[in-house]
Amino acid sequence: MQWDDSPNAGFTEGEPWIKVNPNYKDINVKKALADPNSIFHYYRKLIAIRKDCQAIIYGDYKLLLPLHTEIYSFVRSVENEKLLVILNFFDKTPEFHWPEDLQTDTKKLMISNYEPVPGEDVYHLTLRPYEARVYLLEGDCIKPE
Repeated sequence: MQWDDSPNAGFTEGEPWIKVNPNYKDINVKKALADPNSIFHYYRKLIAIRKDCQAIIYGDYKLLLPLHTEIYSFVRSVENEKLLVILNFFDKTPEFHWPEDLQTDTKKLMISNYEPVPGEDVYHLTLRPYEARVYLLEGDCIKPE
């Protein structure tokens, strides 16, 4: 584990049995904890959403684009809670058009690995490479019992 930018990445004061990656000064736990946009904090948000949203744990799953070769999108819903997940697993920029029955004024972007483009038409998205978005369409995402 690359803990920090000290010698041997803070892993040991002795001689490490595995060579330390030369990128340890730039990629390490200490830097990740200090950066609110790091992978560490992104995963913390994902875990919080999973803990707070019943739809993720108990919700019905509905695949939206079964034949699309670049976008994986689905809806998870339970009782009065509904989530829309939109994922682009490739380095291209495919377009995602929201199904009309999911278009709502109450949508809330819960997490994304990109900042939304100012003024974008969320119902006709051009996804960026490897973009991931999760929208809350209904409900409050209360903690499951």
